Amino acid sequence: MPADAARARYLADAVATATPARRIVLLYDRLWLDIQRAQAAQDCGDATARDHLQHAQQIVAELLGSLDVAAWSGAGDLASLYSYLLRELIGEVLEPQPGRLAAVTKIVSDLRASWQQAEAQLQGGVPSSGAVAADGREAVRVG
Repeated sequence: MPADAARARYLADAVATATPARRIVLLYDRLWLDIQRAQAAQDCGDATARDHLQHAQQIVAELLGSLDVAAWSGAGDLASLYSYLLRELIGEVLEPQPGRLAAVTKIVSDLRASWQQAEAQLQGGVPSSGAVAADGREAVRVG
C-alpha cells in the first residue's frame, strides 16, 4: 500500500474509533491548522488563503450544527460563539482585516483547551459540565 494511502487509512481509522469528545478536539486541531495556513497564505499574497478559510468555515458550521443546545445550560453561549467565529471567518474571506485571524485563533485555542480538558475528565470517569448533559446524554453529536 502506498504511503499516502496508508496514512489516509490510519487517519480515517483514528477518527472512526475516537470518542465524541476526542473527535471535537480533532476538529479544533484542524480548524486551528486551517486558520494558520490561511494566515500564512495571506501573508504571502497566496490565493489559497480562501480555500483554508472556507474549510475552517465548514468545520465551525459542523460544530455549530452538531451542538445540542437543549443538552446543557452553556450550549446556547457556545452556539453564539460558534456563530461569531463563522461570521469572522466569512468576513475574512470577503474583506481581510489585520488581526482578525489572530483573534479567531485565540478563541479556537481556548475552546480546544477546554474540550481537551473535558475529554480528559471523561476518560478519568469525572463527567465534564461541557461535554455531557446532566442526564448522561451527549451534549454534542459527532459523526
